[in-house]
Amino acid sequence: MIDFEGPRTVWEQVYEILRDRIVRGEYKVNHPIASQVQIVDEFGIARGTAEKIRKKLVQDGYVVTVSGRGTYVRPREDWNPQRSEEL
Repeated sequence: MIDFEGPRTVWEQVYEILRDRIVRGEYKVNHPIASQVQIVDEFGIARGTAEKIRKKLVQDGYVVTVSGRGTYVRPREDWNPQRSEEL
């Protein structure tokens, strides 16, 4: 659940939820994660916020975006998570 009034930003909270889904295997390797529209609808966030989250997931190596196709989970050995302070 997103805490819109808490000390952590909404995008940090959603990033962590999506990252945890990837780590737990809810999103399988080489399969797409939720689309930007699905993320916007599920969490009630702006498109720009969803894009920021996608970029951070790409930066950390969890996913790769294929133009015109979607965003796909990368193999675990490609993951390079940044420290949470860099969120």
